[in-house]
Amino acid sequence: MSSPPDIPRPVSPTGQRWLWAALALASVLVVALGWQVGRMREDQRWLADRIVAPYVGMYVPRVALHGLDGRAIELGQPRGDSQVLFFFTTTCPHCRASLPQLKRVARQLPQASAGGAELIGVALASPGQARAYAREHALDFPLVAHDDRRTAALFRARKVPALLVIGRDGRVRYRHVGALNDKRTLRELLLAVRPAPPRAASSPAVAAAAARP
Repeated sequence: MSSPPDIPRPVSPTGQRWLWAALALASVLVVALGWQVGRMREDQRWLADRIVAPYVGMYVPRVALHGLDGRAIELGQPRGDSQVLFFFTTTCPHCRASLPQLKRVARQLPQASAGGAELIGVALASPGQARAYAREHALDFPLVAHDDRRTAALFRARKVPALLVIGRDGRVRYRHVGALNDKRTLRELLLAVRPAPPRAASSPAVAAAAARP
C-alpha cells in the first residue's frame, strides 16, 4: 500500500511575521544595491568626462603659436584678464552653425569684458584651409591654424566645436562643448569674461587697528 501524501503544515503567525520581515529586508537590499550601482555609473561617467572633456576650474597649458597674420599668440595665457578660445574644424557642420553666434561674441566681448578679453579661433586645419575658411565666412578675429590634435587634447578639445574661457590664472572659467546656438550660452559666456570687481581698500584707521598687538 502506498503511504498517504504529506500534508503541508500551516505556517504559524510568528513564522509568517518572520517571512514578511525577510521579504521586506530583501526588497530594501535590492533597492540599496540598485542605488549603489547607479551611483557607481554616475561616478564613472563623471570620471570619464574629467578625462576627455574640459571642465570649469581645470588648468590649461601654455602653447606658443603664431596666428594667420604672423602675430605670436600664446594659448592659455591671456594678454588681459581672460582669453576665449574657440576650437573648430573647417569641415564640422556644428562649427559652421556656431559662427553667427561667435560673431556676436566678438562684437560684444570688448564691452562685456571692459576690453580685458580676447577671442581666438583655433582651427584644427592647415593654414591654407584656415585662411580660405576665414575668407568664406568673413571671420575678423585672430585665428590660429594648428592641425596637431595633441594640442587640442591638452585643452580637452577632442570634440568640436569647443569653447573655453580661460582666466589670467590659467584656469577654465567657462566651457561649452557643442554648437553655439542659443542666447543662454551667449549670456553665460559674456558673464564669464566680466572683470572681477576691485577689492575695497581698507581705511587707514582700520589698517592701523589691525596692526596693533
